[in-house]
Amino acid sequence: MPSKLRKAIGAVKDQTSIGLAKVSTTASSLDIAVLKATTHDEIPVDDRYITEVLQLISSNKANANAVAQAIAKRIGKTRNWIVALKSLMLVLQIFQDGDPFFPREVLHAMKRGAKILNLTSFRDDSNSSPWDYTAFVRTFSLYLDERLDCFLTGKLQRRFAFRGRENTSHRRSRRANEPVRDMKPAMLLDRMSYWLRLLDRAVATRPTGPAKRNRLVQISLYAIVRESFDLYRDISDGLALLLDSFFHLQYQCCVNAFQTCVKASKQFEELCSFYALCKSIGVGRTSEYPSVQKISEELIETLQEFLKDQSSFPANGRSPPSRHLLLPAPPSSSSTSKEPGSSSDRCESCEASEISEPMDKFSERTSEIGSQPSLEELISATMEAGTSPFASGNLEPYTDQFDKHSQQEGSNRSLPADEGANLTID
Repeated sequence: MPSKLRKAIGAVKDQTSIGLAKVSTTASSLDIAVLKATTHDEIPVDDRYITEVLQLISSNKANANAVAQAIAKRIGKTRNWIVALKSLMLVLQIFQDGDPFFPREVLHAMKRGAKILNLTSFRDDSNSSPWDYTAFVRTFSLYLDERLDCFLTGKLQRRFAFRGRENTSHRRSRRANEPVRDMKPAMLLDRMSYWLRLLDRAVATRPTGPAKRNRLVQISLYAIVRESFDLYRDISDGLALLLDSFFHLQYQCCVNAFQTCVKASKQFEELCSFYALCKSIGVGRTSEYPSVQKISEELIETLQEFLKDQSSFPANGRSPPSRHLLLPAPPSSSSTSKEPGSSSDRCESCEASEISEPMDKFSERTSEIGSQPSLEELISATMEAGTSPFASGNLEPYTDQFDKHSQQEGSNRSLPADEGANLTID
């Protein structure tokens, strides 16, 4: 079907739908505003209709449900990528600037079977290259679905696309946001897992084929790209805080932080490629894009070596590995109290000094760097510290003291028969 004929048919459908809504006794001004915002014209959504919808939702929370139902009805019936994409853009802008009650209504509508963000079965039949536009609509809806999950679970920092639209309730919601720098490591790791998934969905919206050059697609993509800027900054700030305290965290928290760093390293590479594509097709201004700082392989290797050393160290309530030296049998009941100059005391003080020395060097270096050093500064701090903060299997001081004491005491401190066979020294 020629493109001019398609446009004419689309215009007739729009006029018919709007006309029927005006004369209908059940249709409201909200339905008409949604229809006008999601026409078949290949032009961006008119801000007048978006503003009208936002005002109606903020004036009455019951209108949030009506808007969700109107958008669900519009998306569920269409086979046109323009109408579907405009409907999704309307949802995104209400997510950004509308009442926080609206996302909950979208979730309830989806649970009842409404196809608002579940467009995996959508297929465009209005274009000669339908797959490129169909794929973009599907990935856009998946991004919104992940964004909805982040928001409803309280993991998403609330921001506003248009500052003039903020009202009193929005300001209260915004003050509730906890800055990244004030988050504890456990909370930060939990939220970063959501942010990384959302960033992955954003990168997946990369358009292909003729869709890359379509103006409506580029405008819709720009809305996601702007949100990715904030996501990248939050993730980068979170990584800096985690790496700043990495060597002082509990072991399991260190493992989670390391896994987050590895995942972020891969995603930052994909983000660089995504931003390069967006800049090449004219999505936004080049000056708007942040400079993505990649995580070096040296830093990943340093963190991995630290985890290996820490896993072999009997700390944080973990029992020593079986390959460590088995201790001799306890002395007789007549000598239960330890003398100040005993070999075990000397052994413990020797091991403590060897462990604390590199940690003091690392702490001094960390204080020189600052509260939030960059990734490269953390690499240099770790490399200049010399040995790893946790020494693995360094048992020479204990062995020397034990041999010397055994010669003085004779054979009254012999190893038990069942343990002597398992004596190993790394």
